[in-house]
Amino acid sequence: MLDTKRISGRVLIILVGIIAAAFCAFFFIGYDNPYEENPSFNSPKLTGVIILLSVVMTAGTLALAIVSLVITLRRRDKSAAVVNNVPAARIAYMVTGGVAAVLVLTFLLGSASPMTVNGEPYVHTFWLKTADMFIYTAVTMLVVAAVAVAVSMLKVRQ
Repeated sequence: MLDTKRISGRVLIILVGIIAAAFCAFFFIGYDNPYEENPSFNSPKLTGVIILLSVVMTAGTLALAIVSLVITLRRRDKSAAVVNNVPAARIAYMVTGGVAAVLVLTFLLGSASPMTVNGEPYVHTFWLKTADMFIYTAVTMLVVAAVAVAVSMLKVRQ
């Protein structure tokens, strides 16, 4: 039986191989097809494959995250709440709640103003706000991580 490290390593190699093959096929098979309505734009043949790969990987990741959360919540006990005088459970709940709060806040504050995409106005409010949510959440989390590293480095030097 394989241990967790070997299984995750093999899964990573398989996923990287699938992604690399899909993107190579995307760029080497019919990438330079002109768009029918406006020949100055490209219309790659395998765009659907990339979109399908993205959807499948996102759904798979979400399913694995939910399964992992359920398994973790079923197996946990109160002894793991504090590890070496560190409130691990409280930190985990605070991080999860913080990320969820930032996602909701950045979605609500995201812009819904139309954009021009390929010469056409894009007006789907939900998807415009969702794109802003992911961008602003990523930037916010990077800034928070940088501040946390800086604060911890300052505490170590004292």
